[in-house]
Amino acid sequence: MAQSKFSTNFLFNVFGSIFPIIVSLGTVPFYLHLIGTDRYGIVAISWILLGYLGFLDFGLSRASANALAQLGHATARERSPVLMTAFYSNLGLGALGGLILYPIGDVVLMHFVRIPPDLLAETRHAYPWMAVMLPLGMINGVATGALESRERFLLSNMLNSSTTMAGQIIPLICIYLWGPQLTVVLPAIVLSRLGMIMLSYCVVITLEWPIRPLDYDVTWLKRLLGYGSWVSISSLINPLLDTSNQLIIGATLGVTSVGQYTVPMNLAMRSQVVATALARTLFPRLSRANRAEAVDLTRRATASLTYGFGMICAPGILFSGAFLHMWVGGNFADVSRPVAEILMFGAWTNGIAFLPYGLIQGQGRPHVTAKVSMVEILPFFCVLWLFIKWWGLPGAAAAWTLRVTINLIALYLLSDCLSRQTWRLVPGMIIMTGALILSLLVPMSLVVSACAATVAGLAMAFAAYRLDPGLHDIVHRFVQRAGGIPVLRSQVRMQYEGQAVAVQRHGGALSVVGTRRCNGAGDWAACGQGACTVDPAAFSF
Repeated sequence: MAQSKFSTNFLFNVFGSIFPIIVSLGTVPFYLHLIGTDRYGIVAISWILLGYLGFLDFGLSRASANALAQLGHATARERSPVLMTAFYSNLGLGALGGLILYPIGDVVLMHFVRIPPDLLAETRHAYPWMAVMLPLGMINGVATGALESRERFLLSNMLNSSTTMAGQIIPLICIYLWGPQLTVVLPAIVLSRLGMIMLSYCVVITLEWPIRPLDYDVTWLKRLLGYGSWVSISSLINPLLDTSNQLIIGATLGVTSVGQYTVPMNLAMRSQVVATALARTLFPRLSRANRAEAVDLTRRATASLTYGFGMICAPGILFSGAFLHMWVGGNFADVSRPVAEILMFGAWTNGIAFLPYGLIQGQGRPHVTAKVSMVEILPFFCVLWLFIKWWGLPGAAAAWTLRVTINLIALYLLSDCLSRQTWRLVPGMIIMTGALILSLLVPMSLVVSACAATVAGLAMAFAAYRLDPGLHDIVHRFVQRAGGIPVLRSQVRMQYEGQAVAVQRHGGALSVVGTRRCNGAGDWAACGQGACTVDPAAFSF
């Protein structure tokens, strides 16, 4: 049951991440047609400013999610102070951030962005509405954390997707009714988002009832800030490291090169939906579990993600050039092809890094991830400048890929995930490296690249079947069910002394194959896989 729930939550997070992308892709042409490129550009810049100021919540959303996950089985009276402290603190910090955003945004838009003269007055009158968006976004993060701490991912994704849909569609309706002015678009975005956030809090209050509105606890505030301040450092540095490439490219190679880099970068980032969904699904469990359980869960998830995500990225590397030629064509595709191939490899390593990153933060050590990010800043910018100077756009892609790969290695070591079973990941690394080398060195037509991508995907799938026990078991169960054969699971999740355990059938006996607790005899690691036989009567399905 626990494994089935985890898989279901993972799928909820995958579709919940894909849906906003689909909505945005579907509505952008309407916005461009109705309000024009200039007005849409002003709205886009405002969203960018909001994203950069999001660190002003000092990590309280992530901190509250971690604290509430640890209190997953606590009473409402124990959870209420955490929730209300995070809510009031984020509301206050968001209001402060809005006051900071207003003059900063005014300066940026009026003095650093070339706005057509006929839109200057309209922009100045509409912009205060965008400053209101910051506190709304910050308190929404608390509601999302509360839902995900209880692993209510279906509700969380439904509400977030509805918020995205409302924020995209309601402004379009308002444009049809009252005109394409920014003074119509921005208030419509704010008010639609406010309505959906109020609905989210109605759901949270229902789940967490009884909540005491005055449950503001200074002690909890100190604990949340102690955790969240380190998270905010990571939240500030990581986007800077990911987006600074474009700024340096623009300064050294020109704005045309920025577009040729940004398109494949966006494709690579979008491919990480699966990795992001898995990390979100794991975080509440990693926050609740003890150290040994959390490490074991992360190791198994890393193996599955290495090959599962590799089935997307390895073919993506080999087919990205052909895809760009079909999509954008011409010289743009020729220049962007090697960039896309290198960045897709980096997206794979970066996606895997989400898991040890979540483990370290879930176990209450956010200072570790923050310090790793701080250490990377100076070396990355030096390497980025040199690689751009030597190799141009592919050099920029290589610098980012090198950084995220080193980041993965560092986080994996610091999270204590390295073990004797890590060798199982090596074939996946070989396939990915081979795909990258082949795509960079061998020119391929559409048909050849499609065939190569298929072979790479099948190779990754075969390696996953042979080396990842989790995916191997899923395939066996699927084949048995598809063929109408009764499923005799070689490994089943059961309950023993109130703990979820994994065991293997041997005739009438059951042998431990996991790493938690075994028949009161101590840790499973001490028993060894299959070495500790237990009585089936002691377990309940």
